[in-house]
Amino acid sequence: MANPPDAPNTPLPDHVETPRLRLRRWRHDEAHPFAAAVAASLEHLRPWMPWVAFEPLTIEERVHLIERWTREWEEGGDVTLGIFLDGEVIGSTGLHRRSGPGTLDIGYWIHVDHVRHGYATELTAALTTAAFEIDGIDVVHVQTDEANEASASVPAKLGFSRSQIIVREPEAPGESGRLIDWTMTPDVWSTRAGG
Repeated sequence: MANPPDAPNTPLPDHVETPRLRLRRWRHDEAHPFAAAVAASLEHLRPWMPWVAFEPLTIEERVHLIERWTREWEEGGDVTLGIFLDGEVIGSTGLHRRSGPGTLDIGYWIHVDHVRHGYATELTAALTTAAFEIDGIDVVHVQTDEANEASASVPAKLGFSRSQIIVREPEAPGESGRLIDWTMTPDVWSTRAGG
């Protein structure tokens, strides 16, 4: 018998289009432009992204990272997507299975030169729609640190509900240790997205 679409070995969508953006899985030959986008945005990202502590990666390490993401996706795990604007790398996003069965989490970061243009909101809306097109997905989460008001404005604009505060040790220098768990359900999303 085939596994249901939200089973762990069923791959998540590998590309999503928005009005302005193309979201697709990273290719190993994109390590250089990916590295350049991260390098340009390091100080912008450092307060909020724990992985910045491991930067800069060598190109070889970044290729291995992309290859690991590819394997995870092929095995039915998370999908990590590059964000492209007219072919230029402007960040990274993804759908993650970290909140348990029937749920997907959306994460994102935007290149420092492209913030405040609504790209994070646009891609989060598109990924929410894509997530709810997968049978068995009942909740989409976005988690933002309470101190990161810019990131929190994205799910707030889209009508996500603040479902809980998760208290944890801060993982990046700007974090408060209070993580807001924003949630959306398909019925509410279909109403907000125009059905």
